[in-house]
Amino acid sequence: MSPSHLRSSLIAALLVLAHSLSLSGPALTADDRSAATLTPAMGAPVATSRAALLARHGHTEQEWWLSGQARVYDRAGSWDADGRWGVTPRPGSARPYATRLLVRHPTDPARFNGIVLVEWLNTTLGFDLDGGWILTRDELLREGYAWVGVSVQAEALPGLRALGGSRYEALNLPGDAHAWDLYADAAETVRRQAARLLELPAPRPVRLVGLGYSQSAVFLTTWLNVFEPARRLFDGFLLHGAAPAAAPLHGDDSHVYAPRLRADLPVPVMQVQTEMEVAVSWPLSRTPDTHRVRYWEVAGAAHLDADVHAQTHTVAPPAWRAKEPRCLKPLNTLPLRHADAAALHALRRWMTEGVAPAIVPRMARGPIGFLTHDDDGNVVGGLRLPAISAPLAQFGTYGNLTASWPSVRGLYTCIAGGSTTPLTPKRLQQRHGNRETWLQAVHRSADQLRDAGLLRPADHAATLETARRTAWPR
Repeated sequence: MSPSHLRSSLIAALLVLAHSLSLSGPALTADDRSAATLTPAMGAPVATSRAALLARHGHTEQEWWLSGQARVYDRAGSWDADGRWGVTPRPGSARPYATRLLVRHPTDPARFNGIVLVEWLNTTLGFDLDGGWILTRDELLREGYAWVGVSVQAEALPGLRALGGSRYEALNLPGDAHAWDLYADAAETVRRQAARLLELPAPRPVRLVGLGYSQSAVFLTTWLNVFEPARRLFDGFLLHGAAPAAAPLHGDDSHVYAPRLRADLPVPVMQVQTEMEVAVSWPLSRTPDTHRVRYWEVAGAAHLDADVHAQTHTVAPPAWRAKEPRCLKPLNTLPLRHADAAALHALRRWMTEGVAPAIVPRMARGPIGFLTHDDDGNVVGGLRLPAISAPLAQFGTYGNLTASWPSVRGLYTCIAGGSTTPLTPKRLQQRHGNRETWLQAVHRSADQLRDAGLLRPADHAATLETARRTAWPR
């Protein structure tokens, strides 16, 4: 292994470990607890900056309080590679919780499409991050979805209180060991009280999608193998950017590395991975496409790209925003959200029409397992958006570092953010000839992806418009 490969692998391994931070939490099955209580929260949520965007697209945002009891779970039987894992509630472990549900939905009930995404909010950065919403927001807003973000983990509390002060003082999140019941209560509440939460004129059936980004997707991997087959709370799942691990049930438990999703899943699962995770998590590429699982690898994409980073910045506490690091290169600008929009639409059709999503080729690997890259430094294979099939840049994953004094924050932002390095005019001429032939290549790629169900029509149009407005480098 060359020194550069070794350095990249070590850095990447640290990133995978960072994705798995704070994963300590028990679970539950049989219900001997009292029902959760839902209460409207007075005033507007303060721990978000999405209101203006939502209003422009005919959506609104509200906050609700949810309180109840959550127990700790322990493993029951052996947890083998088949993912058929059992748990048992720990006697006397129930603890009270008080959390919030952040609800976004179409202002006009007639626009609601009947599907609610229930996101396990991500706390890796020390505050609630709606990473799944960020990556699917275009599709959610234009197609009339509703979305509910659930504050599940105690790491969310400092960030909420830094933004909202006394508004969130009464929240009580007892820790990851109690997270499983809390998430279950949230899902049950959304299904049971959808008309109230979404301001619908009359009760109506809804479909629920479990949504998780990064660390939250690791938690939902455990959820899928342990709780969903017994509880049947969701109609589908969308997991994005998971490390190859399943979360432990509680602090005395351990991760399960390179887990398989069980073959008898009761609902369909879409799993979207970026090149950044796949590069260092070789077991991910062995995830089989089955009658219940579709696994897509997005070529050239980074875990916390420029768009996700910018959207994260707007909801972060002031102290976090004040320490904005400078990176040696611009962050990765490949439009990853286009792939997530296509994945969500494919999941919707799978759930409602029984139409299975497309199977996407995996990224290519060399003889000893490393991803293979072309002469421009872009990876070969995978789901190839037009920005990488007809590139003007090299989209890097582990080629960026902080330009200032190293810090954990700076290293995470710059490494997880990847990089964008424009191709030279000489290379563009060699590769594409001229601007007109490049535009034709972009058009062909966008058409092929749209026709295969891998690019939404609106994103197809946006891709072509962006290309038309892009000046040809000289």
